[in-house]
Amino acid sequence: MRDKFDYTPSKLGIFWFLPTRTGHRFIGLAHDAAQVDFIGGFKTIEEGLVDTWPKAADGSLSRYGYEYFPSGRVNWREEDNAFLILADASIFRRNLHKVVIEHWNLGGETVHLLTDPHCRTNKLP
Repeated sequence: MRDKFDYTPSKLGIFWFLPTRTGHRFIGLAHDAAQVDFIGGFKTIEEGLVDTWPKAADGSLSRYGYEYFPSGRVNWREEDNAFLILADASIFRRNLHKVVIEHWNLGGETVHLLTDPHCRTNKLP
């Protein structure tokens, strides 16, 4: 049983994976799921990939557009009380969704993995 003071809330947000020499770097923007409003049976953060990329990307990444690196988002669906990871298929092929699940504390919940045509790229080697 978790101590109530050690609880880390689940997060909803958007993310990217950038290749590095040793693997991949995870960057993103997230909000506590409990703080995100319901819209039509879903919870999704208001920010989008386009608006967030300039804030999430450090100076060395400013020459790349928001679509250059594989991306995705985490939403929540009321119908089945499940988190949805919508992302570029390459993220799932490389099991990088496990990083999102760990960082955003989705592990104890139902998580569905769905490819999203808005997050497609072929830039990740």
